This record gives sequence, structure tokens and C-alpha cells, in this order.
Amino acid sequence: MMNRRIVDHLIDLEKGLALIAQGDMDYRIQIDREDELGRVASSINSMAEQLKQKITQEREMENSKMELINGISHDLRTPLTSIIGYIELLQNRSFRDEDEYQRFVQNAHSKAKHLKKMLEDLFEYTRLAWKETQLHRQSVDMTQMVNQLYFEFEPIASEMGITVVKHIVHTPLYASVDSEKIARAIDNLLSNALRYSLTPGTIQLVMKHTEERVRIEIVNEGIPLTQEQEKRLFERFYKVDQSRHDHRLQSGTGLGLSIARSIVELHGGELNFTPLGKWFTFTIELPYD
Repeated sequence: MMNRRIVDHLIDLEKGLALIAQGDMDYRIQIDREDELGRVASSINSMAEQLKQKITQEREMENSKMELINGISHDLRTPLTSIIGYIELLQNRSFRDEDEYQRFVQNAHSKAKHLKKMLEDLFEYTRLAWKETQLHRQSVDMTQMVNQLYFEFEPIASEMGITVVKHIVHTPLYASVDSEKIARAIDNLLSNALRYSLTPGTIQLVMKHTEERVRIEIVNEGIPLTQEQEKRLFERFYKVDQSRHDHRLQSGTGLGLSIARSIVELHGGELNFTPLGKWFTFTIELPYD
């Protein structure tokens, strides 16, 4: 009788292994023994679970790659098509006068700059996603950096009918950062605020400090977001409804916020989003030197 039970259990093990080998990663062998055969069954079940997780991860990675390729193709096609269109108009001399000629040239140049910015975003994102980015840290006066970004950004916002109000500390605040990348993260947040602000409106650029961290806040007034939009805000390639942003600004890749968060987290900091009705606050916190 004892030998028969052992044989039956071995048959169950063989059946389970065969099913798992055929691709049924959800099959699990029933464990009703605490001896060596029971431990073997437990090991087979554990192996099947690990294989299932590995296959799921590989599929997710493959789907992620396809989404990346599709997103890149879709986002680059529009400005590239526009550039080709304007160049063909110029080549065929399909303009009425010098003013229209200059307008075609200016539009083609603007689209080319936009395409360059999108390519830079995509290149930066892939480096961050595949952990290929190396930080070139140095001690940077964050007060001076934020003031400089304000002076560069304020005229652009003013042309769009947006007033930028700054509340920046007057004392130097030093942090060990890659100045180029942190400036890019802040610039991405400012551009996002400009794109989705009500017009006329106000953007607040606030800089504070705690005992341990430098705190930078960018606050703007826009159309309230749904819970789903708030949840997906930092997803790559995610773009809030086009009707919500200023159409005088060209649409981006949907990577700006994702890049900004990755850069901040790479520095050991945090980037958080706080909505309060139609007021949106993005907060960067970075450790001191």
C-alpha cells in the first residue's frame, strides 16, 4: 500500500512536469506529503511560479518596447511631415510674395526646432530608462540657477499672456547636482505649466528650504484634472486632453514630466504633484551637499 501511494505521487509529479513543460504555467501540483516527494512537488511549483513571472516580465518588456517604438513613430511623424511640406512649397516656389516666403521659412525652422527638442527628449528618456545616464555632480548654488531659469522663461510666458511671479530666497543654497540635468527637469516643469495654464493667468515659481532639502515649487492655474489624468500624469507618452493646453505651443512627446521625475530621483530627490481644484503644484525636493 505504501509503495502504491509513492507510485501515484510520482505519477502526479510526472504529469505536473509534463503540463508545465507544455506551457501551462498556472498548473500546480497538489502537495499532501511532508517527505522528500512533498518537497520535490513544492520545488516544482516554485519553479513554475518563477517561470511564469519571468515570462510575464519578458512580455511586458516586449510590449513596452513596442509602445516606445509606436510612440516615437507617431510623435515624430507630424513635425517631420510639416517640414517636408514647407520645403516642397519652397522648392516649387508656391508662395505669393516675399512675406509668404518668409512665413514658410519661419514655419519650417520652427518645426525643425520642435523636432530637435522631441529627439532630445527621446534620447534623454532612453538613457534614463536604461540606466545609461551618469551624473556629473558639482556643488551648485540652486538660488542662482532658479533665478537664471526665471529670467529666461519670463519673457516667453509674457508673450503668451502669462505672468510669472517668483518667490525665491535671497541666500545661496548649495546642492550637489548635475546642473544641466536639474535645469532640464525644472525647465520641463515650467514648460508644462505654460502649456496647460489658463490665459491670461499666473505661474508661481517658489523656492524654499528646510533643514535637509532645497524645495522648488511651480504652481499654475488650469482646467481641473480627472482622477485618471492625475494618476497617469507621469506616465511616458501620456498627454492630457489636447483641448486643455494652449495651442500656440506645439505638442511635445509626453515625456517631459517622466524625464523630470527620473532626473530628480536620480539625484536622490523627489518630484511630487499636488492638485487643489484648478491649482496645480509640482514640487521638487533635493538634498543639500
